[in-house]
Amino acid sequence: MKNFITAMFTLCAVLFLMLPKASAEVPVPDDIYKWVQSSSRANYYFNMAQMCFDVDQDGMMDQNVLIVPIVKTYDALQIKDIQDKRLWRDQDMTGYDDLAGIAEYLRIDLAQRTVTETQVVDLDSTGGSLETRYPNRVWVLAKLSEKNLDRIFYETVIDYGAKHKAELIARSKGQIKPSDMKKIEKNTKKHRK
Repeated sequence: MKNFITAMFTLCAVLFLMLPKASAEVPVPDDIYKWVQSSSRANYYFNMAQMCFDVDQDGMMDQNVLIVPIVKTYDALQIKDIQDKRLWRDQDMTGYDDLAGIAEYLRIDLAQRTVTETQVVDLDSTGGSLETRYPNRVWVLAKLSEKNLDRIFYETVIDYGAKHKAELIARSKGQIKPSDMKKIEKNTKKHRK
């Protein structure tokens, strides 16, 4: 019995040592990024300070399209999973021993209710870039389950944009379309009454 207990203790100690080590998290300043949720594998944030409306080639602001930088920080299991997949695919592992999360640039079409992931950057624990990709993956919100964590995150970002529209207009670099200006003036008159 004593040998069995010693063997079990040794096995537990070995298994504990084999667990992935927690890495330092990407620095996410809370005056710039808004935390939305955490899953068992990641924390979800969006950049309130850079969120804005898209601008077309004529320099006109499109209030139907949000441009949103986001950050997800990973736990040790998610990091290990990504590292293992990179090894399996024979991808470059330089710097991936310090992987801590990911930054993405999203283009959210409010009229179409779609989210396009335009740029993805793997981040180390200092917030430095490890690899950049341009996947242009598109998600249709209606096709995602209401309990899907990504959909919950995107809906939260959309709600924030709707509540902070004046800030987004001020931050966006384009000119307001005349048709949008008429809507703004109409809403302003309505609120004065």
